[in-house]
Amino acid sequence: MYLTERHLWLTLLITLAVRLIFAQLVPMTGDEVYFIEWGRHLDYGYYDHPPMVGWFLAGMLYFADAPVWLRLPQILIVTFIGWAIYRLLRNTHPNSAVMAAILFLIAPINILGMLITTDTPLLFWSFLSALCFYRAQRDDAPGWYLLAGLLLGLAFFSKFFAGLLGVAYVIYTLLFVRRGWRPWRGIGLIILGTLPFIFLNLLWNYNNCWDNYLFNLFNRTEGNAFSLKLSAKYLLTLIYLLSPAVVYYYIKAWRQVGFRSGSQVFNGLFIIPFALFLLLSFWVSIGLHWLLSFYPFVFIGMASVFSATALRRTIYFMLPYTLVHVLVLSVMLAIGPDLFRDNENTYKDLVYGFYSDKMVEALAPYRDEYILATDSYTESAVLSYRTGVHVPVLGIGSHHARQDDIITDFRKLDGKNILLISYSPDLDRHRAYFDSLEIHTLPIADTRFYYFLGRGFNYENYRREVIEPVLSRYYQIPDYLPVGRCGMFEKYGKPAPESSALD
Repeated sequence: MYLTERHLWLTLLITLAVRLIFAQLVPMTGDEVYFIEWGRHLDYGYYDHPPMVGWFLAGMLYFADAPVWLRLPQILIVTFIGWAIYRLLRNTHPNSAVMAAILFLIAPINILGMLITTDTPLLFWSFLSALCFYRAQRDDAPGWYLLAGLLLGLAFFSKFFAGLLGVAYVIYTLLFVRRGWRPWRGIGLIILGTLPFIFLNLLWNYNNCWDNYLFNLFNRTEGNAFSLKLSAKYLLTLIYLLSPAVVYYYIKAWRQVGFRSGSQVFNGLFIIPFALFLLLSFWVSIGLHWLLSFYPFVFIGMASVFSATALRRTIYFMLPYTLVHVLVLSVMLAIGPDLFRDNENTYKDLVYGFYSDKMVEALAPYRDEYILATDSYTESAVLSYRTGVHVPVLGIGSHHARQDDIITDFRKLDGKNILLISYSPDLDRHRAYFDSLEIHTLPIADTRFYYFLGRGFNYENYRREVIEPVLSRYYQIPDYLPVGRCGMFEKYGKPAPESSALD
């Protein structure tokens, strides 16, 4: 089989069409609607991560809020990277360029890659930064180093994992670049390019309770411990993501893996981060999405490692491998939530995602008199997307996705009537927050949710029962960090110092 540029264009169009179709059919996920809330509350930082995906979505929301439209950046970025891989390789590896690009495009994670998340801008800016680093290495040009740094800064402003690409630049330079001061001048220019974005992130945290710092380094890592099972899980995740065929041929041709010239640079830019993730995996569960911003480099590196025969055989494996994923997702969408009816929690989650519009419609008669709320960040984000109005979270919630702490001021809800939607009929959990509270069932798709009609929200009781524990658990800022402003402290006061677990 000899593949030409015509085959690449056909693959680009088919994979683009597949992603567009699934983008229309798959309901918006909890993460996506959470980030849509970022786009509706534009800022230069958010509770969990830097702001870039919020900026992307703010621009998209200006025109429309249909799922396929909001997911368009992710859909087009994957197509662009597939085309860019071919353009990068076609002069130096003419026999491999088309096949490497096609392999990237038909990989399961890419052909189904239509969700808009923080990984979307991270993938885009990281890829462009790596291209500039490659040009800087090839031409020894200071301007390309500086541009690589600016783009790395934009990637950092998308997600903190971009820092790992910066670490890869340093380690690659240390291990594989000729000696002398000039490469390190380039690293200095990369660092210089990232500094404005690092400064802006520090400034936002200084004026926002150090939310990113507390969440990523303390709250989300609480309870982590050494585990061989986590590292085994990571290796299985890596094999699944790359596909067994890719792993097999990389191992078979490991003696041909080079790092010092041309597209070989990209071997270092995925092997170094994947190796660092392996070290981290003994203590932390590495999610599949953590690897995605380094994923394109695998396929660029193939051109300098795989023979034409190996590339063809990998395509023969990848096509049915991907087709299985497409068929499974198609069947799941055709059957809908009923596929998981035997698992009550999963079924209810899917019903909530598929039929939240019916839920909003059923509760419409109460909307003039009651403020809509839920006791879950995901559920609130889903209803916020459906209604176009922010839906606050009532209760302590989890350490994830606490952007509602920044948006909602519960002092302003004192005395208001609140309609609380919940999976649980536990009336006692919320009784103290209201002058009166009554419960009703909300049947949707052969399952039932519950809604509480709370009259006269009691802010003082809520502050004592919920806000004070939240402050003590999630807002204990270490003494060594200077604090400019902290909205939580301005609204509710500081936590008791003796409760601190972080000092």
